[in-house]
Amino acid sequence: MAKALIELLKEKLPDAVVSSTISCGDEIVTVKREQIVEVIKFLRDDPASELKLLAQIACVDMLTYETEMTGGGSIASSEVPAYQKRQSGPREPRYQVAYNLASVTKNHRLRIRVELRSDDCKVPTITSLFHTADWWERYCWDMMGIEFSGHPNLERLLLYPEFIGHPLRKDYPVQKRQPLVDELDFPDLVRGPGPGPGGAGLPMSQTHVGRKNVDPNTYE
Repeated sequence: MAKALIELLKEKLPDAVVSSTISCGDEIVTVKREQIVEVIKFLRDDPASELKLLAQIACVDMLTYETEMTGGGSIASSEVPAYQKRQSGPREPRYQVAYNLASVTKNHRLRIRVELRSDDCKVPTITSLFHTADWWERYCWDMMGIEFSGHPNLERLLLYPEFIGHPLRKDYPVQKRQPLVDELDFPDLVRGPGPGPGGAGLPMSQTHVGRKNVDPNTYE
């Protein structure tokens, strides 16, 4: 059924489709970056596809995919410098952004892929189509450095703002050390149920020792 979706996409938006393939039983269609919003909107709204579930947005760094020293599909970041010395240049397009869409009513799925060069890691946001794209795109930005143009709040999702670099890139140094940052001061930090880090029997106020804006009697 997914193959029929690709044919439908080629018929309705022929200029958007770059290529299509099958990987591990999954149908994949690569489209132009500039038309990603148009493509996904069409697949979401067209009665023949109804791909209304955004299951995931993922990103892959293809830097070492084809000819690496391990003979597999990837290598550790500590091996990248030696790998790069043996190569005339990095693979381009280097990054693949994959949108995994599914239809609950039609019981089919399709992976939409966009390829990006290492010197132009930008793709339009699809937050106007799917609210869940917000955090998926922030995750890809945080881990891989993919910039989603037009995103309403493109900030780090898992790492702190002062973190330097994007740790899932293949050339991120495996032993890289990050600068120390001051502890954030929360004026009204409320923890969940149960004892705090101080252990059972201690009032919640004692879990906030050192935070100048917290009233020690607030949580007793």
